[in-house]
Amino acid sequence: MRSEIICGLDIGASNVRALIANADGNILGFGQVPTRGFSKSVVSNLGLLSDAIESSVMKAEEMAKFRVRKVIANVSGAHIRTFQSRGSVHISDRPSEITKDDVKRCIESAKIIAMSLDREAVHLVPVRFFIDDKMEISDPLGLFGSKLDVELNIITSLVTVLQNITKAINLAGYEADELIVSGAGTGLSVFEEEELVNGAVLIDAGKETTEAALFIEGKILDSFTFPFGGDDITQVLQDNLKILFDEAEELKIKYGLVAKSEITNLLLPKVETVLEDIHKKLEPFLKNKKSLPHVIVVGGVAKMDGFIETVEKVFKMPVDMGNLKSGGKLSDITFACSLGLIKYSAKKIIAARCNGPMSEPMGLAGRLIAKIKSIVSEYF
Repeated sequence: MRSEIICGLDIGASNVRALIANADGNILGFGQVPTRGFSKSVVSNLGLLSDAIESSVMKAEEMAKFRVRKVIANVSGAHIRTFQSRGSVHISDRPSEITKDDVKRCIESAKIIAMSLDREAVHLVPVRFFIDDKMEISDPLGLFGSKLDVELNIITSLVTVLQNITKAINLAGYEADELIVSGAGTGLSVFEEEELVNGAVLIDAGKETTEAALFIEGKILDSFTFPFGGDDITQVLQDNLKILFDEAEELKIKYGLVAKSEITNLLLPKVETVLEDIHKKLEPFLKNKKSLPHVIVVGGVAKMDGFIETVEKVFKMPVDMGNLKSGGKLSDITFACSLGLIKYSAKKIIAARCNGPMSEPMGLAGRLIAKIKSIVSEYF
């Protein structure tokens, strides 16, 4: 059987990165160009962004010697919100075996919540199931019961953000097969599967924002975005020292957070304050774990001297710098999201091979992109 070709498209604040591989994980080509027309995780100029997307994918196509038609891309930003909901379905009057259709109906019932019309679900994440209001389980398939309940996390995006990113991709000459939260992609490329199952935290400290993603039982549980990135750290120096932004950037890179200097004295309190805010948001997840989750930091800010040590000081636990897992010859961590997008898509392709054709969901995001092709296939 011919292995399907996948293109992972990471639209970031600094660069647009495209990675082409087959479903078996063999990387065929990659490309990157500076980001234009995209600021604070939203499209600011449709034409400029579509040109950047086209250039990035074309570079990857030239290396792969293959023309792609569809891409799986990322969405992120402060507009990402998670809602908790609970759904319930009647199976039968007498206990009957719970099927995939029953699970899907249960998840769909939880999806119908009072969510504003300007939002659309990007990820539907079952946290736990209950059979007959008593038995709490993680996988109800094949078990017997008369009633099935689910606690569901619904990770959402603003509809306009999905629409504008999708349109930029279309104008570049490609079809958006799916949009997923950036952390969901990056997590798949920097954690081992066992770590995602046992519990993991990803902190992506980027140019404009910092994103934190939580994983448990192999799936993304939640995603938070903090409006603070590398540019804000540079701005601290610029404002205090009254120098040009580029000069402040050079000083930030040179001194980091470990040198005993005026630069460090200016930066460290600000960085610690932001990390304390992040830790406060993640603390309930960290405390509820029987064992410490694996915490990994990626992004441009993570490369600053002393940043990892500062995170460890605030979080009071070990923290690692991210590196690519199963990236083959590709070792550039900046392609973490692109690689994770490919892995995300490959898991669904493999599931489709095992389970047969999967139906296309309709709904708003389903019309814009081929969203979750099978809720059940993804989570079970």
